[in-house]
Amino acid sequence: MGTQLRRLLATEVERARLHAGVSFSQLSDRSGIAPGALADLLEGRADFTVVDLVRIAGVLRVPVTALLPGAAGDGS
Repeated sequence: MGTQLRRLLATEVERARLHAGVSFSQLSDRSGIAPGALADLLEGRADFTVVDLVRIAGVLRVPVTALLPGAAGDGS
């Protein structure tokens, strides 16, 4: 995964997290992603896996596709 895609995914996940009103700690606990690993994902230092995205989407109660860049209808 390229750096740009990694950052775009991180931005979308963070946007969805904030919109859902879920704290970083809650997301970590409920998704089963360790805090350090989650921080690496959200700061663009690590690649998301499909499993990560499915777990995060489940916690945030959004479809996985809502976490993908361009899914918000931004015209891309």
